[in-house]
Amino acid sequence: AVVSTQSTGILFWAEAACGILAFVMKEKVREVVEMHMFEAIRSYRNDSDLRDAVNVAQRTFQCCGVKNFTDWQENAYFKCCNEGIESCGVPYSCCNQSLQVNLFCGVKIMDYDSSDDGTYCSTDNKYVPMNQLKPNMGRGEVIMESGCLVRMEYLFNANLYYIGGAALGVAIVQIGGVWLSQTLTHKIKLVTGMSGYK
Repeated sequence: AVVSTQSTGILFWAEAACGILAFVMKEKVREVVEMHMFEAIRSYRNDSDLRDAVNVAQRTFQCCGVKNFTDWQENAYFKCCNEGIESCGVPYSCCNQSLQVNLFCGVKIMDYDSSDDGTYCSTDNKYVPMNQLKPNMGRGEVIMESGCLVRMEYLFNANLYYIGGAALGVAIVQIGGVWLSQTLTHKIKLVTGMSGYK
């Protein structure tokens, strides 16, 4: 019981330290999350589980890409320089949820001049620097334009008091568990010590 109480106490202090570090180093946390989100975009077609997770996140948070929808230029399939059907597009999960699910609603949605002289489609440049949708596609009419990192930060900051309250509630329950286990250990020692059991 003593080992259990000690491990629960260590777990509590480790959780508290992680929470404090995440709060103090929130810019570093943001950089790491952003890096992993861009990696998920680059690997979108390579892993079906990852693709499903990205689609669920984009539908849930009503967002597209990391910072905005042009981040999908990081993916070889959606890059405008690509000749494929998905080039200059975004996944269907970026589409406005009020529309009926259409797996091709994000295809060829970005405004790109195909007569480009190769300046942006060279090996030196990662993607076509664009932030425009084709006419009548913008302002959330067809796709969500804001990025998921931006949306998650907004939702986190908007619900900060609720998140803090939940964390405090969990901490109180854990401290209560440590206190109860210590009390039980003490009572067992008293009973076994009085009755002569070892």
